[in-house]
Amino acid sequence: MYKEAFLRICSAYVKQYRDHAFLFVFDWEKQKIIWDSNYIIKVNITDAEKVFEDIFRRWSLWLWESYCKWNIEADDDEYREFVFIFVRITYNKKLLWKLSLVDIARVLWAIRKKGYFSYGSQDKDINSHYSLSNWFDSNKDSNEFYLSWLNAKYIQYSCWKWDRWTQEVEEAQENKLNFYAKRLWIFKREEWKTLLDLGCWWWWLMFYMAENYGIKCKWLTLSLAQFEYVTAEIKRRWLQDLVSVEVRNIHNMQWKYDYIVSVWVMEHVKDYNDLYKKISKSLNKDWKTLIHSMFQESNKLTLADPFLLKYIFPGGWIPQLKHNLKIFRKYFEYADPNELPDKSYPKTLECWYGTFCRKEKEIRKLLKEKSKVKDIDYAIRVYKHYLVSCYCWLYENWLVCNILAYN
Repeated sequence: MYKEAFLRICSAYVKQYRDHAFLFVFDWEKQKIIWDSNYIIKVNITDAEKVFEDIFRRWSLWLWESYCKWNIEADDDEYREFVFIFVRITYNKKLLWKLSLVDIARVLWAIRKKGYFSYGSQDKDINSHYSLSNWFDSNKDSNEFYLSWLNAKYIQYSCWKWDRWTQEVEEAQENKLNFYAKRLWIFKREEWKTLLDLGCWWWWLMFYMAENYGIKCKWLTLSLAQFEYVTAEIKRRWLQDLVSVEVRNIHNMQWKYDYIVSVWVMEHVKDYNDLYKKISKSLNKDWKTLIHSMFQESNKLTLADPFLLKYIFPGGWIPQLKHNLKIFRKYFEYADPNELPDKSYPKTLECWYGTFCRKEKEIRKLLKEKSKVKDIDYAIRVYKHYLVSCYCWLYENWLVCNILAYN
């Protein structure tokens, strides 16, 4: 019953998204190829009826856990086309309404089953991901895990800026750095200016501002692993006079600054009013703040995907753009939202995923020799799915935006 429901969904899907055909193998039994295309995506599913029964009960959480347990198998370079089926049936109402009423009801009932996961405190939630505290005892080892697939001159655990003619990874990274400097109206060296970075993962923006514009920067973070790495990196780059880092909740910022920036942190913030009020009080007169986030335009609070909440971003959600702009305008005369070029985040995720797959042998060795992970295959596939699923969601949905606010 559930296998047949899934195949009906696929049959509707390929009529709208015609680039690929699908060959599913359920418990070693080949199904009829769906659609006519030279590019056939092959997916093997074991214990198929049970897998699909649970998918239609718990949707994405069980679906992706089945992948991590090897109940669902596909080549690395084809897996995202399989993931797209579930992402698009979730968010594309035009596709959903092509199903029978029974199948529509099954899908709607399944996707409404959302869960929320947190370790109970922001410190624990942040360190579970950004320090991989559940995987490694050593901060050095958790940093090595991320550096294996994020490494760059200015490490960015956030999307790069892919302009229309951008071809190279390094160019996209540089585009983002230059763009945010210009958004803050920084065009030349400003040795007398100060910048506070609120938890920007992997420190890239403050080092860029210090090295290229001579701005004195401070970084606040809750990640103990990144604090340790950045402390060493400050010395390696001879930036002791310009850059400092402190383990501190961003709501507890101190002193006044000319610029306050935050990239990819709002998804972990609970009280936006308190944060923006404190930012306004911590800025020197007539200076600026820049907030980058994955905002969404719905009027409702959107939780992150249940799988991502459980395994990647505990305690996270997707902030609302209109709600955040409204709060900003309580404390700033001007609040100017600006979107990055279309598909900047999916293109970035595609690069990360490609690097992760190329470095998989090294990552497995690191996990085997230095981590507490018991099931290395499962852990590897958690991160593969994380990168692929985020690619698919951000290809179809959600707004990656930055807000510049000033008086």
